Amino acid sequence: MFNIEKMKGFMKEKFGVAVELDALGEETVLLYHEELDEELISIDIKRILPNPVSVQTYIYNEDSEWIIGIALEAASNSPLFLVCLKDGVRVYEEKLKLNE
Repeated sequence: MFNIEKMKGFMKEKFGVAVELDALGEETVLLYHEELDEELISIDIKRILPNPVSVQTYIYNEDSEWIIGIALEAASNSPLFLVCLKDGVRVYEEKLKLNE
């Protein structure tokens, strides 16, 4: 599972952002494909995600608003896909463990 420590390391490595835990929000929701925003998750990625998919979201507000979303296989919590938004704009995405 993608946890807070991995998220902190990811933000530091990819963006040079040192995440402060007291400014971090976290939420996990189960979403069906029709609930996934195509501006955040492309149609190509959506096609290969399970339906429904569990989405773990971290929100970090300092100089910018960062939203890091990790799509997880609902039954096993295995991370499948990561998307990162900065001030509402997708700045990074990565397939983590998708079988195409």
